[in-house]
Amino acid sequence: MARARMTFLGKEEIERIHRASMRILGEIGIKVHSDKVSRILIEAGAVRTEADNRLRIPEHVVKAALASAPKSVLLAGRNGVKDIRIPDPKRMYVATGGTGVYITDLVKGTSRKPTLKDLHDITVIADYLQQIDFFWQLVSAQDLPDEKTSDLIEMKTVLENTCKHIQSGSLSALGAKREIEMASIIVGGEKALAKRPILSAVECPFSPLAFEGGLSEAQVVYAKAGIPVVSMSAAMAGLTSPVTISGTIAQINAENMASLVITQGANKGAPWIYSSDSVPANLRRGTIDYGALEANLMLTAAAEMARFYGLPVMCGGVGLGGNAADLRCIADGVPIMLNQALVPSDLGSGFGGLDNALGASIEGIIVDAWVWDVARESIKEFDMDDDAISVETISEGAKDGNFLTKKHTLARFRKELSTASHPEATSSLKGEKNIPGAVAKKAQREVKDILRAHKEPVLARDISKELDAVIDRARKEGK
Repeated sequence: MARARMTFLGKEEIERIHRASMRILGEIGIKVHSDKVSRILIEAGAVRTEADNRLRIPEHVVKAALASAPKSVLLAGRNGVKDIRIPDPKRMYVATGGTGVYITDLVKGTSRKPTLKDLHDITVIADYLQQIDFFWQLVSAQDLPDEKTSDLIEMKTVLENTCKHIQSGSLSALGAKREIEMASIIVGGEKALAKRPILSAVECPFSPLAFEGGLSEAQVVYAKAGIPVVSMSAAMAGLTSPVTISGTIAQINAENMASLVITQGANKGAPWIYSSDSVPANLRRGTIDYGALEANLMLTAAAEMARFYGLPVMCGGVGLGGNAADLRCIADGVPIMLNQALVPSDLGSGFGGLDNALGASIEGIIVDAWVWDVARESIKEFDMDDDAISVETISEGAKDGNFLTKKHTLARFRKELSTASHPEATSSLKGEKNIPGAVAKKAQREVKDILRAHKEPVLARDISKELDAVIDRARKEGK
């Protein structure tokens, strides 16, 4: 079997970046804004330098963390939804993603603040679409009055409306504990949750080489509960990391290794996923630039470092962004997503995201899903055995100059050719004029159809009441 994937770093480059990362951790060290997490690192073998209050992590400490880290991670679904087990050499699993603070109507071009109902609708749509494998909250509801409980209300809404694995995260240890409590109620306790984690948590290092107190303490809580932690370094090359690809990869690799030491120090053998969302900065605007030509090279390099260590990886950014508004047909979006699909990552996210993840579009989720359906054909496995090559068929074709009617062609053309399995990839939509925005208009109708057909929450009423109790307790405690 053969599968297309992007490659960037050779063996020598990978080893050089590894050595540089070990120097960074051993000589420069990391800044940790939590005494609790600092103690975990020191107990694991890190050394604090009083002069600059940084923690140096010797290479043998990193090696010990790599030795104890699971090389396979389960992201569990519920109620019969298929589990995700990574690494998976055959495919990339994809999700929504972004936690945007505004929603845009791609047809009208208008924007507004997202509401809890929007989050409900987005979750229902993501649960419905077979192209989406797991769920990452696409928007932050801006109509919730109490900031102390808003994250929990959003989590309840998501848990009530999808059985797919949920990727979440928290800004504090207390928030992580409450989120774990809610998930435990659904699966039957914390032991059951650790065995089959229906949640994973994105907890980001702060580039360059720093770990914020609340996020790192939340990471420790998740690790102790057996919840997979996704260590998403989000450096901006030229602003928060070196402008060179190699320098940025060395830095974010060091950040990932430090994060791994935190997780393994908190709970040896806890699941952990290597991750990077690092891309070039727009140096004129001082913003992140997911559309930069070098972005997928950086993501590929990070994924290759994860593969070097034998670790599962999330380095895929998947979605059309604002380009979804202008598509005349599905084929218009395939070249963009094809490059994204070739990044050698186990997980990817971004369906429905806009404006470098600041915004979102509900119909954009549908457009991204339709285009992904075609683009992912490029990363499927292709047969390379003797029957697939079929010298016999070539012999027959050489004689009569015709392959169209051969048994080999008739048996294999739908699997081999995307134009046969996905005719929409090369033609405009039926009944639509071939004009910019045709796909978005069709997607809006699809959104209405999905929401109209949706009937029941996926949680029983008594379970929802238990989740409400967690939220009420948090409200009373006022933290």
